[in-house]
Amino acid sequence: MKRREAFLALDFGTSNVHVTLIDSATAEAIMGTSKKYGWYSPKPNEIELHAEEVFEASEQAVGELLKNLPEDVGLLSMTCSFFGDSITPVDKEGNALYAMLPGFCGRSGAEVALIDRELGAREYARITGNTLSTLSSVSKILWIKKNRPEIFKAAAGFYSNQQYIMHRLGFPGVQDTTLAARKLAFDVKGGHWSEPLLELMGISAEKLGTDIVESSTTVGRICAYGNVKLPCELPVTIGCHDVSASLLSTGAQLCHSDTIGVLMGTYEQLGYFSDTFVEGCNDFGDSLIFSCCYNSPFRGKYTVMGAFPTAGALLEWYCKQILKDEKADMGRLIEGVRLDGENPLFFLPYAENFHGAVLGMGLGTTREEIFESLLESLAFQFVGCIDYIRSTREEPFSRIHFGGGGSRSDKLLKLRADLIQAPVGRMENIELPSIGACMLSGIGNGIYRDVEDAAGAMVKGAEYFRPREESLKAYEGKYRKYKRLSSVYLNMV
Repeated sequence: MKRREAFLALDFGTSNVHVTLIDSATAEAIMGTSKKYGWYSPKPNEIELHAEEVFEASEQAVGELLKNLPEDVGLLSMTCSFFGDSITPVDKEGNALYAMLPGFCGRSGAEVALIDRELGAREYARITGNTLSTLSSVSKILWIKKNRPEIFKAAAGFYSNQQYIMHRLGFPGVQDTTLAARKLAFDVKGGHWSEPLLELMGISAEKLGTDIVESSTTVGRICAYGNVKLPCELPVTIGCHDVSASLLSTGAQLCHSDTIGVLMGTYEQLGYFSDTFVEGCNDFGDSLIFSCCYNSPFRGKYTVMGAFPTAGALLEWYCKQILKDEKADMGRLIEGVRLDGENPLFFLPYAENFHGAVLGMGLGTTREEIFESLLESLAFQFVGCIDYIRSTREEPFSRIHFGGGGSRSDKLLKLRADLIQAPVGRMENIELPSIGACMLSGIGNGIYRDVEDAAGAMVKGAEYFRPREESLKAYEGKYRKYKRLSSVYLNMV
């Protein structure tokens, strides 16, 4: 029996963790499992996760997978990808003192206004490379300082989800450059914590963490994942932010990339790698799209990204609050709608800060029409993101490659191709963050010589969807009206 060698890849998303065995030679997902964790909403516009619950879910998923580990598979290393923009206050032992506050929690609006007054949105963008919004962990720490002063005073550190997982594996405090940057208190050009932002928060650099390593770094070796005994001692590659990992696995090159990578998940995020810092974050005025330029997994390179924060989250909301069925088959729901441009509804998907709305409802409006308008709105937001990414450099892009859970739907990809009048491709393996993390682990552990060698082994082909002229004509008028309605509405709220 020929022995296969595989990476054990953990992808921490905002609502579940995927654990996958990925063949190092073929990039095939040999087997995988996932576990969900909860979102908690103690008050309107407040969303929390629990760091220990996230770890326990990953522990269960690793245990389930290893119970069924094929005899012909040998493990090479463990590696991870992580959602960004989260913060958890911890004590000196690394135990959580309070809930994990994710970027899409909108509770810190007043603190964003404070940052704007004290520092200015333009200066904040110059330092962090990110649009100033409630995504900012700086705003979350300021919220804790004001509203939970006892927690702020007791906190020995403010961990990202990456730091918390590494702490639970026996590597306290360590983080990679990409997740340090996604705390949005990092001077991305200088490569250090921003003194003005530290002063504004009233904390030291040590509380954000000074053990910052490159994304392909092996931080140590483990014989067990929590209470789950591993079949052998494994090196642990720290990994990186899920978007940067995804760009690697869509074939985005480090130099003069002709590929825009797209990750469709809770956020719909797209971007490329750049040799230079892209100035001028765009607040987009008529939407809540955000843009950023932050440190990539490779020294001297940047990840340029545009994103819409509540894409997949709105689909979860629809199932939970409208259908009252959290386990609804999303693929079947999508296949059941027409997406022909004839729906009279306009869904304004700005739910992050209580700005969401449905316009055009009548007494005969159905929930299927609401769902269809929701899907249309997310496609419209994608157009805004693509327009932004294309505007950030003079060189054109020739390929747009998708992955992530939302990319399973042919219908959604066809609509995006129609709206931008360009082909879009779905990667053969859509688990983009895991594949990218495996590439980094392979590089860091000497399995691959460099990025090009890793891409040759791990980046596979894409299935393309071509634009349809008749669909564009059906949507041209509706898209223009959507833009006008969005602009007027967001200026009112």
